Amino acid sequence: MIPGREADAIEFVLALGRALHRYGTPADRLEQALGVVCKQMGLQAEIFTTPTTIIMSFGEPHELRTRMQRMSGGDLDMDKLEKVDALADAVAYGAVSPSEGVDRLEAILAEPRRYSKALTTAMHGASSAGMAVFFGGTLGDVIVAAGIGLAIGFLALVAQRSTEQVRVFELVGSAFAAFAAAIVSSFWGAVTPSLVTLAGIVVLLPGLSLTVAMTELATRNPMAGTARLMTAVIVLLELVVGVALGERAATALVAVQQTLGDPLPPWTQWIALVGSAVALAIVVQASPRAFGWIISAAVTAYAGSLAGTAWLGPELGVVVGAFALGVLGNAYARVLHRPAQIVLVPAVLVLVPGSLGFRGLISLLGHDTITGVETVFSMFIVAIGIVAGLLISSAVVSPRRSL
Repeated sequence: MIPGREADAIEFVLALGRALHRYGTPADRLEQALGVVCKQMGLQAEIFTTPTTIIMSFGEPHELRTRMQRMSGGDLDMDKLEKVDALADAVAYGAVSPSEGVDRLEAILAEPRRYSKALTTAMHGASSAGMAVFFGGTLGDVIVAAGIGLAIGFLALVAQRSTEQVRVFELVGSAFAAFAAAIVSSFWGAVTPSLVTLAGIVVLLPGLSLTVAMTELATRNPMAGTARLMTAVIVLLELVVGVALGERAATALVAVQQTLGDPLPPWTQWIALVGSAVALAIVVQASPRAFGWIISAAVTAYAGSLAGTAWLGPELGVVVGAFALGVLGNAYARVLHRPAQIVLVPAVLVLVPGSLGFRGLISLLGHDTITGVETVFSMFIVAIGIVAGLLISSAVVSPRRSL
């Protein structure tokens, strides 16, 4: 490769790695995608990534040029991920020059998000309402959960103004959710505060991070997987502490009631499933043309999990749902030549076991050790089940793409 063109190619690959990392690409997929692009562009490269670092070495062993990029957590943005993926293909196959590719990458990163902040905030409330239905809540639970989810979405906008506020967002958000749920339950007997709290903070639960961590560990990326796993555990602990603070503050002011009303009819769960899928698709900024696939994926995963639960039990039944989801996501990638993550991420959020981990840690905090340990163990079993289903689906139906 001509030296000048090689320098442009390296610059593009480095920028591509930053963009893919920013939009939530797991370590195994990121390393594979960058490796494919480097090979197609004639670059010799060694690639190593973690949730906070990308290290790439270019050239022959005796003349390696190494670059380490310190990364911070980004936002899930499926729309921009799709555009970055399409640009990577265009540069790799020579349709776009590497230098022009860098300029286009910068333009993609600078674009505003597809959906407005107001709509994204509203979808936090919608997803919380949907989860309240799944948790067996009453109509009152659904209404209050939607309000709390909406408030937490607004808090997320406020917290983005500074790094210090972002670092305490999970703690403050969970404390607010528990406090609000308890206060409302004191004068509205149809509300169950523990259920509403869990539904209200569903967008804060690190279930997706936990599942991605298990995937990275299963694909022999121990450093990335361990780092992501510990981050998920810390977030869970922050949520537990925040909920405990909120509950104690509310208890000091009012008499909190823990009453369980009659749940909504089972058919409402299917409506909640579709609504939650659309809401989560908007939260992760998926393109509207992918909504049909995302809804189909969510329904397929949920129906598969129900069938698997009846066949294998609650912990292992999720393997069937994850397998069905993975097959559909890989088919999407093969047919439309787009990243499977666009379909997988919103649908996986319906399956992820973050609520199990939260309930387990709450039980441990309440000195119910046996229940807490059993629930946390179930969380890891469910996470492994999701990973197993997705990996098996890729072995059966290859996506033929790195992302």
